[in-house]
Amino acid sequence: MQSRVPGAAANHTSWKLSRERRAAEGYVGPPEVVAEREQIRLAHALGQLVYDRRAALGLGQSALGERLGMSGDEVEAIELGGMLPITADLLVRLATALDVTVELHVVSDGQNTVMFEEHAA
Repeated sequence: MQSRVPGAAANHTSWKLSRERRAAEGYVGPPEVVAEREQIRLAHALGQLVYDRRAALGLGQSALGERLGMSGDEVEAIELGGMLPITADLLVRLATALDVTVELHVVSDGQNTVMFEEHAA
């Protein structure tokens, strides 16, 4: 048996659909909101790259944290996309600790990308 608050939406999907509908109608949103969403999207993409590379190297979060000069909890925050803002210092430290080249492409339309390129053995 489900309990609902009178007048409340059945679930959160209607909110997402509303946002998608407004976007399809051309609504973009305030620039600061768009920029924040892009930062969050990039942080999640970076987090996945860090997790994948750390796993490929056979490192635990604490071991990577030592290489980065931070705690395992901070590495976890990076991997979950919670390390904002993404700074040049963080990218340089990650490149060194994970033995990769970090490629960050920032473009005016907001389709920014971050990639890792492993160094040749």
